[in-house]
Amino acid sequence: MNNDLDAPEGGREVTERPLFPHPPWTLGIVLVIAVCALLAGISDPIWLLLGAPFILALLLFLYVRIAQRLGKAKGPE
Repeated sequence: MNNDLDAPEGGREVTERPLFPHPPWTLGIVLVIAVCALLAGISDPIWLLLGAPFILALLLFLYVRIAQRLGKAKGPE
């Protein structure tokens, strides 16, 4: 059983897993719905409740991106 995450054998290199394993278009749809829910929530708060899962995904996306950027800026110690 040879996995990409195992030690390289037979000339295969270890590949990094993507940060978000979903196809980019699915993540994009979720983020667009989250922004729409936030904008609609300004006028009617029920949209904040209905869009809460999408808004949480947006906040998680932003947190991971910021943490990743700060981690790269700090560099290896």
